[in-house]
Amino acid sequence: MISKSITYGKFRFGQVDDKDVLNDTFKMRYEVYVQEFGFEKKEDHPNGLEMDDFENESIHFACLNESDSVVGTIRLVLNSPKGFPIEHAVETTFIGEKPHPSKIAEISRLTVSKDLRRRKEDGFFGVESYITKKEGGVLPDDGTIPDEMQGRKNPIIVLGLYQVMYHESLRRGITHWYMITEEKLFYALKKYGFLFHKIGEPVEYHGQRTPYLANVEELLKNLKKESPDMYDLMQTGLEKEYLPNI
Repeated sequence: MISKSITYGKFRFGQVDDKDVLNDTFKMRYEVYVQEFGFEKKEDHPNGLEMDDFENESIHFACLNESDSVVGTIRLVLNSPKGFPIEHAVETTFIGEKPHPSKIAEISRLTVSKDLRRRKEDGFFGVESYITKKEGGVLPDDGTIPDEMQGRKNPIIVLGLYQVMYHESLRRGITHWYMITEEKLFYALKKYGFLFHKIGEPVEYHGQRTPYLANVEELLKNLKKESPDMYDLMQTGLEKEYLPNI
């Protein structure tokens, strides 16, 4: 169903290697992107599966619950003659020396099930209750946490999907990640030590989205410095030969 998996509580995260699970990821994306938020047109996806022209050029990842139902998705779009989705959406400026395109991948289609976004303040990714109002969330900007939000755990679906995606990136020698997303996800990732750089102006792309770039080595160094526990967690389940030496 999924391979190279890691488990946290009732959730398993891994790479999709099964046609039925892959279809379930497309179905879940349809439920969120088409039915719930209206980012995509229903008539463009008559089979009830949200797909685009980059699926065959992508590595797909999923989070499964205790019933083996897909409750989270993300994909890495690899280099191909089609280029990257971000290149068709917005003008960007690469930061630093640009590697061969085979060393770059684009993070996209992060999706979290509605059933795991039950808090009234949670939006598309379910991260609003972890970041401040200034960052697009609901926490007070002074850093305090209201009593009703005390004890809330990390956004495990998002972080688990990023972890297995990160593992596969190291296995494949990918050194840079593109990402075009809402600013609130950028701030949520930043909170946990994931360093991305803005590389263009916001555009209308499934709502307002901003383009970002991460140098994976730089991201890891920042993670180790700013959030060593998260850095150690990210290495969990990664084969010894791919562990970073930083």
